[in-house]
Amino acid sequence: MSLRSPKYPNLSPLSQRRRGFLKSAAVLGAGLAVGLRLPGAAAQQAASGALQPNAWVRIFPDNSIRLVVHKHDSGTGTRTSLGLLLAEELEVDLQQVEIVTPEHPFFKDYMHPQWHVFSTGGSTSVMLEYEPLRKAGATARVLLVQAAANRWQVPLSECRAQGGQVVHGPSGRALRYGALAGDAAQLPAPKDVPLKAPSEFRLIGKLNRKLDAQAKVTGRHQYGIDVKLPGMLVAVILHAPVVGGRVRSIDAKKALATPGVRQVIKVPASPPGLLGGNQEGVAVLADGYWAAKKGRDALRVQWVDGAFARFNSKDVPAQQRAFLARPDAPLVRTIGIGDAAQGLKQAARVLHAEYTMPYKAQNPLEPQCVVVELRDGQIHYWGGLQVPSNVQLAAKEIAGLAEDKVVLHELTGGGSFGAREARHWLLEATFLAKAAGRPVKLMYSREDEMRQLFYHAASYGKLSGGLDADGNLLMLAMRAVSPASPEEWEPGYNERKDKMDYSTTESICIWDYAYRAPHMDIGWVRHETSMPTGWYRAVSFIPNVFATESFIDELAHAAGKDALAFRIAHMQERPRHVAVLEQAARKAGWGQALPPNRALGISTNQAYNSYIAIVAELEKQGGAVTVRKITCVADCGLAVHPGSVREQLYGGILWGLGHALYDRIDIDKGKVVQSNFGDYPVMRMSDMPDIDITIVQGDVNKPSGVGELSNPGVAPAIANALFRLTGKRQRSTPFTFTA
Repeated sequence: MSLRSPKYPNLSPLSQRRRGFLKSAAVLGAGLAVGLRLPGAAAQQAASGALQPNAWVRIFPDNSIRLVVHKHDSGTGTRTSLGLLLAEELEVDLQQVEIVTPEHPFFKDYMHPQWHVFSTGGSTSVMLEYEPLRKAGATARVLLVQAAANRWQVPLSECRAQGGQVVHGPSGRALRYGALAGDAAQLPAPKDVPLKAPSEFRLIGKLNRKLDAQAKVTGRHQYGIDVKLPGMLVAVILHAPVVGGRVRSIDAKKALATPGVRQVIKVPASPPGLLGGNQEGVAVLADGYWAAKKGRDALRVQWVDGAFARFNSKDVPAQQRAFLARPDAPLVRTIGIGDAAQGLKQAARVLHAEYTMPYKAQNPLEPQCVVVELRDGQIHYWGGLQVPSNVQLAAKEIAGLAEDKVVLHELTGGGSFGAREARHWLLEATFLAKAAGRPVKLMYSREDEMRQLFYHAASYGKLSGGLDADGNLLMLAMRAVSPASPEEWEPGYNERKDKMDYSTTESICIWDYAYRAPHMDIGWVRHETSMPTGWYRAVSFIPNVFATESFIDELAHAAGKDALAFRIAHMQERPRHVAVLEQAARKAGWGQALPPNRALGISTNQAYNSYIAIVAELEKQGGAVTVRKITCVADCGLAVHPGSVREQLYGGILWGLGHALYDRIDIDKGKVVQSNFGDYPVMRMSDMPDIDITIVQGDVNKPSGVGELSNPGVAPAIANALFRLTGKRQRSTPFTFTA
């Protein structure tokens, strides 16, 4: 198979083929929305009696309403949040509408406005779609109200939209949206539509439930792992025990003799140029998962280990340290203020510290799973499709099908944390469906998930700080060392003069770095180990916030200053940031007397235009230390869906506790050591401390990101509390939790 690596900017949008686009809308019956009013669109809508004023709203004569949500939901409530934006301005309740995935996802209006691909991630969905989706709903509302006023021949000002109908105030007459859809479809779309003021919101900032909550708790909700199709085979893949290994020989006799096993197929690896591609392997296809797994266990495969047989993750920190010392180390300076070298000479006291983090696995509760079927010249995908542009790539490069032949049946993913942004499993499943000639469900086990890449990169941070005679911060320097993001994820990265990779410099750029000193020298150094790495929840915020917030605490201690006061003293013109710090400290009892053997640690950061502060309370009992409580205060602008915001913050705190206590992937001679929750534990309900979360509405006019906000600050808050409790600094994760 060919797995040539096209860059995302070259993926052709359907905006160039509008005639075919509208044609497909008629065939679909439900009507496929378009981004703007196009020539012929009004006639198309009028013929069906439907109103489709934009890419997101569809209203039909039978009074059914469909809201198109073009973002994936991994269980975070994204579809609820985006749906209520539309419903708010359309003047309907969520119960009145069906939220659907776009039938053709690669239309230009569904592309991510920053990345120019169809993708969900980076805590951007609600933040970036807040205004476009509200305008979409408002446009439909205005057209419907105008259509009613025209029919009744009354002034527009006497009519209002309410609960899925238009009401004429003086007479009390009312028409449901379905009855007005045909008339509204023939009206010219307004260029500027009035949006509600925050004081008028019915749903935004008020809803706490999620649309699919009941189905989930009753077991009726369908995930990719639940999909069954006629004639479908279930596939599992045996990959090399050494990363990058190749197949030397296959003995499939016993596997094929296993009851239920139908085929054994070699899966070729992606070429080196395709970042995020799949490893070579041998697939067993059977009538069900258990038969496929038993067949895989019976395979006899000899492997060629390759260059990674010499790779050991324990060597990476030393390699990063040595690389940083090289005069030709590629530095991207993210903050430069004053003269750091001169500031270091002037300092009355100088501190140096190094911080490291290991490789980490995403570990979504539902391992990778996707169903693929080639049928009638089209290719269908069922599953948690977080990045449909990856599906588009797989369909084109493996099945040879264009984007208009791709049909998505997107389902909620059982977690992601970066895992479902990967490509390898989609490439594998597409290849197997084509090779088998039948629908194929590719399923990863927990062991497959944990040992089959792509991990959060191991990282190294070196910091220096200088204090003046009064204990004020005079100089601050940092070098964050890690590999770069793939070019596919940062289009144009290799062509940028500054070589800035915004996914590896999070929280150390001028706009999101909290502290200021007269002399500052902050930067990122790109170091590639050749070990394939991928996305992870909060990406480089995790190591960068850990290093920064731990070191700021060290500087405060050296200065003889209170850790909270020291932080605030060196934040300039950041009132929202200071506010969350002060409120979190107050709620946690900062500065008050604590019971014996208790201590507090604090940390803070900015992410996705949001601000957060974390206070960890620890207790020492005998020779062990436990985390008793986490206090969190977050300012994420307008909390569009407070229920989801709270859940996201809670989940992020759980994630951050994992960084501090457990998360570590070790690679020994190219083999991943960990395999399941037994040696890569996750937080359990019985282990969770008390969690106190406060959401601050810092800007009622717009939301900011929250999905990856809370996890980076947990580990440094715990580390800082541990120092106060034990006198020992924790500069590597996971921590040593002993007194």
